[in-house]
Amino acid sequence: MLGGIAPKANELEQAKRLLREVAETNNAMQSNEIFNLAEEQGISRRTLENAKKELGIRAKRINNSWYWELDKIKLE
Repeated sequence: MLGGIAPKANELEQAKRLLREVAETNNAMQSNEIFNLAEEQGISRRTLENAKKELGIRAKRINNSWYWELDKIKLE
């Protein structure tokens, strides 16, 4: 029964780690670029959105593109 929960938790931690790594070199990044990076690592869009929420990352629209503000990431 618990077997289905553990992989999702690991994927969430992987997603948070990815966002932290990206934040080390970027104050903000286009959401599409972040989704592409996550997809390359097998992280689903939904899991990435959950990680974004847990880390307190906000999205901001600039012109016609969405950017994730990574400079205010919550450190755990």
